Amino acid sequence: MKTLKRKILSLFLALSLALSLSAPALAATPEEAQDDVELLYNLGLFLGSGTNADGTPNFALDRAPTRAEAVTILVRLLGGEDAALAGSWTTPFTDVPAWAQPYVGYAYTKGYTNGVGATIFGASSDVTTAQFLTFLLRALGYRDGVDFSWTDPWALTDQLKVTHGEYNADTETFLRADAVIVSASALYAPVKGSDTTLLQTLLDSGAITGNTVVIWDYTQVLFDENFASFLFYPVESSPANFTSFHFDRVTVNGLSCDTLQVNTPDEVNAYMASLGYDQGGFGYIEITYDQAAALEAATEYYTDEAGNTYPLLAFSFTCTGITPDGSKVTENFTDYYYLDE
Repeated sequence: MKTLKRKILSLFLALSLALSLSAPALAATPEEAQDDVELLYNLGLFLGSGTNADGTPNFALDRAPTRAEAVTILVRLLGGEDAALAGSWTTPFTDVPAWAQPYVGYAYTKGYTNGVGATIFGASSDVTTAQFLTFLLRALGYRDGVDFSWTDPWALTDQLKVTHGEYNADTETFLRADAVIVSASALYAPVKGSDTTLLQTLLDSGAITGNTVVIWDYTQVLFDENFASFLFYPVESSPANFTSFHFDRVTVNGLSCDTLQVNTPDEVNAYMASLGYDQGGFGYIEITYDQAAALEAATEYYTDEAGNTYPLLAFSFTCTGITPDGSKVTENFTDYYYLDE
């Protein structure tokens, strides 16, 4: 059994693991980006472009960002906003609005971005897919002309699992929704020349701080016919934690299943040690299900590079976490697997 896609999670505002199974050259939708934008917003890495009538941020996910906005998104993702606003930057560009000058100056000085002419940045022009991915790869330490080509940066972002084949030369529109999805995926991308991810770099530098955000991940512990188990745990340096973690409902392709759960960190540590594992976490769950019935009930499929098609097993979780201050956080997410044997 193989997992098709894994993404970082924040259980204070959980990031859905919902999977897009097709890879058309189309822009992402605001709905597809909603979980990612809430994650980035709560980590302080993405802001809205205004405020809605109810006081919530307006993320404007349905429109294309300008090049000035795209660079601003990048600088915030890198935790560089304070440095950008505090610095004095010099660029040759004459078309950058005052609000964007610190961000463009910071990114230009760092080598993340260039202009479209000797004195023109193209600040008001919509950013293209190739431009945004090039900005991002440069920020991760990769060099265009050496590690990738700016004409098809998606070749490297696909390799790094930042993108998943959804972008190519035929992609006509790159929306703020796309920028959000790519940015969230980039948190797990390695900085060039190391095994350190962008996320870990942000945690180590203090760019992600506070005691209300839990950044967490999970591992599939065991898989067998009709059986699966998962361990849920905080990533290293996560600034907050849970006192308990409970799965309220678990289904596989919509079918109910039986579960055994261990719900507090102390109990998880002891139980995992009894299984011979030295890693603990928030919660541990063993799932017993009817694999044949689940495969029969599959509604989504995956086709690999060789043309083989597999029905997907969608493990859907509804879970509740309790933070140290007693706050209750409930969220849903789905993870997809396929059997290749």
